[in-house]
Amino acid sequence: MSRIFLETRVPGIAKTYEFSADSVMTVGKVKKEMIKQISNVENMTVFPDPDKVLFCSIDMKGLLQDNEILGSIGVKSGGKIMLI
Repeated sequence: MSRIFLETRVPGIAKTYEFSADSVMTVGKVKKEMIKQISNVENMTVFPDPDKVLFCSIDMKGLLQDNEILGSIGVKSGGKIMLI
């Protein structure tokens, strides 16, 4: 298990955040944590329906599925993620 540092862009509010996650975490778990932390920082509901948020890898040019493990699918530290 190792830490992965991610740059996360949220185009809906035109902001970028930095997160860290364990390489053994699922995309779904990381996505939920990101949504929770962003909402707390912004003091508002940024994503009205968190279940419909898409977790996109800018580096890998595609959508990542909730059940995939970050380290197993090639997400690396410094990677860029977009939540839409």
